[in-house]
Amino acid sequence: MQKNAKVFFFSKIKYMKKLLIFIFAILALNLNAANIMRGPYTQDPELTTAVIRFSTDEPSTAWIEYGPQGQCNLVMTNSPKQRNHSVTLHGLIPNTQFCYSVYVENADGSGVQAAQKGTFTTAYSPERKELSLLVLGNTSDPNNNAGEIKSQLAQSMLNHQADLLIHTGNIATEGKAANAYNDFYEPFKEVLKKMPYMAALGEDEYGPNKTEQESKGFLNANYKPINSVPWSKGTPNYYSYDSANARIVVIDTNYLYDAIFAPDLEKTSKQYEWLKNALATAGADKWKIVVLHHPVYSSGASEDRLSAILAPLFEAQRVNLVIQGHQGAYERTKPIRTAQTSKTGPIYVTIGGAGRSFEPASYSNEWSTKYYATPHFAHIKIVDRKLSLRIYTHEDKKIDALDIYF
Repeated sequence: MQKNAKVFFFSKIKYMKKLLIFIFAILALNLNAANIMRGPYTQDPELTTAVIRFSTDEPSTAWIEYGPQGQCNLVMTNSPKQRNHSVTLHGLIPNTQFCYSVYVENADGSGVQAAQKGTFTTAYSPERKELSLLVLGNTSDPNNNAGEIKSQLAQSMLNHQADLLIHTGNIATEGKAANAYNDFYEPFKEVLKKMPYMAALGEDEYGPNKTEQESKGFLNANYKPINSVPWSKGTPNYYSYDSANARIVVIDTNYLYDAIFAPDLEKTSKQYEWLKNALATAGADKWKIVVLHHPVYSSGASEDRLSAILAPLFEAQRVNLVIQGHQGAYERTKPIRTAQTSKTGPIYVTIGGAGRSFEPASYSNEWSTKYYATPHFAHIKIVDRKLSLRIYTHEDKKIDALDIYF
């Protein structure tokens, strides 16, 4: 199948390259520019497809050329005139790094801007058994004073190779698309150019009036137009993603914290039943990683209701690692089973220090083994049956390390 995919991918290149050369030969750069204001960035990288997203300040036609690393201009596709661009690349090859260039037409149609370039890797097939992740959270910045910290975090993250970036939620202040540029896409733009990203929804994504009827439609208006996630019955609120020998399951906890238009997560809810099935069907040979915003276990906030709903399920389904956010700190627990330290059971890590306020621990728990109220990000690497977790500060100083086996 992979051989046929390669034949399909490379079969039609000559005509498209000639067309691309012709287009750019007749266009000259012009000062009446339509500027890329967000992106480009990649989302939903599957085995044979991926989505390139970017936004412009004026409606603009755009072109994307792409190909395997080292042959970046083999194929061309276009995006019609609009502000928020979403282009699905088809016919890709699994287990392969691709590169791309985005060209945006000037506002008056007389030329194109210099190319914006990026790379991504398609999903890995199960036999590969290697996957690396970067994780951060809480990039929303209501006080607009975390710019320097974010710049340092982004620079440090570039020192660590990864296939995918995961955000634990609270992406933009008040969840507004207008704030997403300064809070996340601009400070982390070089990271986003090198790998796809996906996110769990935080309370900020539901807007400043999440408890009111007027918040209906807020997510559709601010989050959906600039994000693509793997399809599920609950997209974009909850979904799962398979790559190599890992299943990453992303859920939405916000209904339990008064976001009235978030999906329910009680044990009788559709989301809970979906979650149960997503974990049960992962297979015994896959790492099970759950990503959510509100912590199931935390020394910084009491989350008893969430623990009562999710912890028994995670234990029964043998989840290996739970990645959570919300709290402005890093915390790692020991393995937990029935709310007690155990030799087996999920390990919970809170990743919430990407620029928002940093919060000291409010409680002392025997299952908590590390707690740092400091800017940080995580680097996770899976190699077969070993998962390596490393935590770094914004200055790229390692503050925690753990190896997990199954």
